[in-house]
Amino acid sequence: MLTNEPASRHVEQTPAIATSDGSASDRIALLTDRQLSYLRLVLQNRNSKEIAAVTGSSHRAVDKQLLKANNVLGVSTRFDAARLLADYDGGVEPLPPANDLPSAPPTFPLPLPLPTAGAAANMLTWKQVAFWTAIISIVTPLGLTAAGMAIVTLLLVLGLKPL
Repeated sequence: MLTNEPASRHVEQTPAIATSDGSASDRIALLTDRQLSYLRLVLQNRNSKEIAAVTGSSHRAVDKQLLKANNVLGVSTRFDAARLLADYDGGVEPLPPANDLPSAPPTFPLPLPLPTAGAAANMLTWKQVAFWTAIISIVTPLGLTAAGMAIVTLLLVLGLKPL
């Protein structure tokens, strides 16, 4: 009885992966270009952070797109989805995993801490956030002092008595 259960589980999982004809090709056609590129990088044994570094997106976006691809293809893991895509593509040979981790983004020059067309607002590293915090905490009091001095000077020039 115990030997039949694993076999029945295995039989239930393999048809979704093994079918690389009509229905699988229709489902693969529904994937976006981004999802296809992520799945091809999964075939190279890359994790979400490595894929994000290669494609210039966040690892959360990679996870979300791979989860959507799993749902479209009807598989439970990203590796099953990548194998299904490899079967569809005619067999892509996986590359060995990268030996070096992606390099950390440079701290300088400091990007603006505002959302831009090129990057979302949360793309600063902790070092860049620390530098911006220091800059703002130093520049704000200096700017307020200079503005106050300018107002007092203007009032004296106009002959008015400052408060």
